[in-house]
Amino acid sequence: MNVSKACRAIVASTAALLATLAHAQGVSSREIVLGQSVYLTGALAELGNDFTNGANAYFSKVNASGGVHGRKIRVITMDDAYDPKKALANVDELERQGAFALFQFAGTGTVHEVSTVAASRQIPLVAAVATGPRLRAAHNPYTWYVRAGNTEELEAIIDHLATIGHKRVATVYVDSPYGLEAYEAMQSIIARKSGSFEAGRLVAAVAMKTNGDGAEAAATQLRDAAPQAVVMITVPASSKAFISAAKRAGLRSTLYSLSAGLPVGALRELGGEAHGVIVSQVMPSANRAAIPVVREYQQAYLGAGFDKFTSASLEGYINAKVMVEALTRAGRNLTRAGLVQALDSMSSYDMGGYKVRFSNTAHGGSRAVELTIIGSGGGQFIY
Repeated sequence: MNVSKACRAIVASTAALLATLAHAQGVSSREIVLGQSVYLTGALAELGNDFTNGANAYFSKVNASGGVHGRKIRVITMDDAYDPKKALANVDELERQGAFALFQFAGTGTVHEVSTVAASRQIPLVAAVATGPRLRAAHNPYTWYVRAGNTEELEAIIDHLATIGHKRVATVYVDSPYGLEAYEAMQSIIARKSGSFEAGRLVAAVAMKTNGDGAEAAATQLRDAAPQAVVMITVPASSKAFISAAKRAGLRSTLYSLSAGLPVGALRELGGEAHGVIVSQVMPSANRAAIPVVREYQQAYLGAGFDKFTSASLEGYINAKVMVEALTRAGRNLTRAGLVQALDSMSSYDMGGYKVRFSNTAHGGSRAVELTIIGSGGGQFIY
């Protein structure tokens, strides 16, 4: 073999090796592979499916327009049933299948476990749906959150209670990492604003199970404590159980819920029982078409075959927009390090009615929270 042929052979071999390496990390000339683990079954299945459907509606729209720098996005989605151990096993499988980055893993317990693994393996975890205050406060260079967290939601609720002069405040929380972290955050917020509340603390705090067990006892204890307001740090199954139990027990306090506690499906099941419950929201109304990003979401979601707009599917859509924007900014020569740099440089990304800001020291994209009230017929929020 002459020198020129040898050189050509070396170049060809090197190119083949580089292509193999690129493919191994989920990037080829034709596609970018993302890995997602989310609760598609179990107590939070409604939320998990809405997150996924909303994200896929945007990815489909992007792919139909040619993808990102000519590459289509393919998402491998696995069910973890809200079990952190299953989610960790799914990470191994997703990495085995060549996922370039992890996307929209959901649940405080899950993200706590997975973000640690992602950092150790230097895999970006983008648009993690986790609200735990301690988790989000501990900066992880490989994990980014889009929505506001429980701390911001609780601040908004407690500031509102202080403004309207409700001094006797109680809480019911689920006995899980999600509930315990938020309960601790609420205690800290009340302590900081102690002058606005009776004795500078909660008048009662009662735990219950995520599946709704303990709702009757919790409602009775809180009724006897006679608070003016009860903040529910719950998930859909426990929210439904507690609201129904509160009605039966004669609890007259105004009920407040964090956004994760009352998705649209839970409201439909509760019907009129949910009337008057106040819910914090971290996304714009999914029905408010006057907002550009919401109008865009509605068109894409209808085009994907869905006919019910929900906050969770809008959140999934927005999460996907953040993912695609970061991939676009990372450039054609896509690497994980390049994606990290692109995300950290996203100091202002305005989607049209929803803004996200990241830096290399701040990975919480938005602090936006607003309070809504459930209408007289139940099943819908009034903004």
